[in-house]
Amino acid sequence: MASRDDIIQALTEYRNDPVLWCRDIIKLEPTAQQKEFLTALAQPGARVAVRSGHGTGKSTALAAGGLWFVSTRKDALVPCTAPTAHQLQDVLWREYRRLLNRMNDFWRGQFSVNADRITRGSSMVVGRTARPENPDALQGFHAPEILFEIEEAAGVAEPIFEVARGALSTPSARVALAGNPTRLTGYFHNAFHGARDTWTRLQFSCLDSPLVDPSYATDIAAEYGEDSDMYRVRVLGDFPKAGLYNLISLDLVERAMATTLPLHSQDHAPIIIGVDPAWLGTDRSVAVLRQGMLARVLFAVRGVDTVKLADLVARRAEQERPDAIFVDQTGVGAGVYDQLRRTGQNVVGIAFSQSPIDTDRFVNKRIEMWWNMKEWLEQGPALEQNNDLRDDLIGPEYFHTNTGKMQLESKDDMRKRGLASPDLGDALALTFARPVHKRQESAFRDMPPGPEPRFYDWMERH
Repeated sequence: MASRDDIIQALTEYRNDPVLWCRDIIKLEPTAQQKEFLTALAQPGARVAVRSGHGTGKSTALAAGGLWFVSTRKDALVPCTAPTAHQLQDVLWREYRRLLNRMNDFWRGQFSVNADRITRGSSMVVGRTARPENPDALQGFHAPEILFEIEEAAGVAEPIFEVARGALSTPSARVALAGNPTRLTGYFHNAFHGARDTWTRLQFSCLDSPLVDPSYATDIAAEYGEDSDMYRVRVLGDFPKAGLYNLISLDLVERAMATTLPLHSQDHAPIIIGVDPAWLGTDRSVAVLRQGMLARVLFAVRGVDTVKLADLVARRAEQERPDAIFVDQTGVGAGVYDQLRRTGQNVVGIAFSQSPIDTDRFVNKRIEMWWNMKEWLEQGPALEQNNDLRDDLIGPEYFHTNTGKMQLESKDDMRKRGLASPDLGDALALTFARPVHKRQESAFRDMPPGPEPRFYDWMERH
């Protein structure tokens, strides 16, 4: 029988070595990827983010890490969350129960388990679903030893992270994010990009995992191609070029913002202004001008009423002399449309919910305009460098209805994901509402002298 000193020595080793704890207590030999995760998690104040392919054992690693944490510490707390009850209960919580059942009677007898918590003395694991309507899923947890675990973190809405930001940033707190890297925005994506210096970043590729049948990668490659986003996400555990559900990819937008074109190369094209009105609040009223393969934001303002907005558009129209102005006439936009009609401009009211031209493919006019804009971006236009415009263009996701038609997610659904209303994107999309014939001169006038002026030369002066 082991002496008290031997037990204390073993517990000390387990406290600092979760890999050893897994081998001895739950009889699990972690894969090389899981070892890397557990080793990183053992560091005080650890912040570990794992982007993973399918079936690599990330949920097992999270559950093993959580059980190790509460088994080797007094007054320890492990809040766990996932975007849906299925992901929390049927995936992560199931792994917790499975690993508990691998313990011997001595260790297993120290735990009590119910639907949403696992308790060991003064320590416990707590499960909360991170739904957009429940932004406090990670809020209110305090303990001397705390480890936050977020499963399928790419799907957790940004407001939930915003509410919990203070707790997650506590110096003593450990945080583990894991998931398939399906989205190009949000807290999880930022952990690998803008905030990457504050995280230990790991990638679990199916190609390196003994838990994944090699035929899985082969089948995905055969169906989608090795250069597809599906292969990147589901097999390599890498972020897609476009979010799996995003209509427009970041690559397309960044390429357009890095492109320059001779300004007068588009003189043959009609001048079109798209206007997306907003009322009070955080949304912006935006006007965007497009002529052929060139586009620029005319203005983006907040807090202006319909009369002032119509006046802003009218004054810019006097300068730019557009062939057509397309206005979103939904809600407050109806007033802007009526005001502009009195100016004699060629103004066309567009309702995003109206029927599209192609009724076989699209649910409404909005997704049709965005699709036309996507195809335009694929042709290599030039866009101004504008971070808000970039974020707006890559933000919206799309889906297919039960009738097989394409539909763009609503602005309300984007807000639930913690994203701003894509006002600049909608304004540019409006310039693709209908075909427009050329009547006026170039919108890119007053060029500096010299051979072949470029788009960015003009933008710097305007």
